[in-house]
Amino acid sequence: MTKVPEQLDIMVNTECNAKCAFCVQEVTHKPESGKEAAFLEAVRASMDYFYGNGGRKVIITGGEPTLKPARVEKILEILTEFPSLELITMYTNGTQLLKEIEGKTIAQRLLRTGLQCVNLSIHHYDNGKNNAIFGVKTNPEAVSAHLKEIGLPFRYCATLQKGGLEMLEDVLKYVDFAKANGAKDVYFRELFQFKGLELKPGIEVSRSKYVPIKPIIEELIQKGYTPIGTREKFQGRNKNEIRFEIDGMPVYFSALEIGNEKSEKLPYLVVMPDGKLRSTWHETDVVPTKSPYLQQKPEKMECPMARVYNNLAEFLSANKTKRGKQK
Repeated sequence: MTKVPEQLDIMVNTECNAKCAFCVQEVTHKPESGKEAAFLEAVRASMDYFYGNGGRKVIITGGEPTLKPARVEKILEILTEFPSLELITMYTNGTQLLKEIEGKTIAQRLLRTGLQCVNLSIHHYDNGKNNAIFGVKTNPEAVSAHLKEIGLPFRYCATLQKGGLEMLEDVLKYVDFAKANGAKDVYFRELFQFKGLELKPGIEVSRSKYVPIKPIIEELIQKGYTPIGTREKFQGRNKNEIRFEIDGMPVYFSALEIGNEKSEKLPYLVVMPDGKLRSTWHETDVVPTKSPYLQQKPEKMECPMARVYNNLAEFLSANKTKRGKQK
């Protein structure tokens, strides 16, 4: 059995209505959306591989995935074929969740189709500052109230940055804000640090607005808060994570470096909008899936992922997952 990452990321699209200057999608690989049928076939084939090798967590992301709600619903329908998934969550800025389609909000439709949780990107407790960071009008309170009303759990996710959340005082106010609005937990992260990648505007912004998370954690510990758990450089990524509990609220702090991951170690599995299954966010030679639309050899056969490609093709053709019997 291949050791797969703890989660499969499904990138619905690369389009987004927000204009975050630090957006990682503007810095890393950004393919166009593929044909709908081929993309969905690739999702199913990738899930066969991921689930068949023990993967049980799925993250739906973008772009802004709710700009294509029908595609998200179809993804969720495919995921119902795989029982006992531990997590099905979606990253979103929340701006589309209250829009109605045939008498139901997008949030209601996704909950009905199997979405288990929403990761709401909210970068400041002050709406004015939050809107300035996003470059689009947001309404976290209204979105949160609706999610509470329909029974869809949600997490608040915030990126530390100059001009936004910069100090422990900001962090604690944000936690109070999240708790008052009914979030189940909070996830703070540093701006991603990029190594070995071509310098682009998003990378420059990440460097110029960078706020280190370590001093905030140290100050939190000085105030008597005790870390509950940590993870360091897990899944072949330069990623560290630490968890606290602040006034009864689970709070996570994370730092991630992008650019030095080794594709052969499968640090990620990401189904891109073009239907290709990638093992990093920045390389172009990847793990094609079973779909005839995607059956092509990697352009650079010296790439170590070529070996993974052959194993994956053999796995998908000879070892179709018996989904109904998996636990």
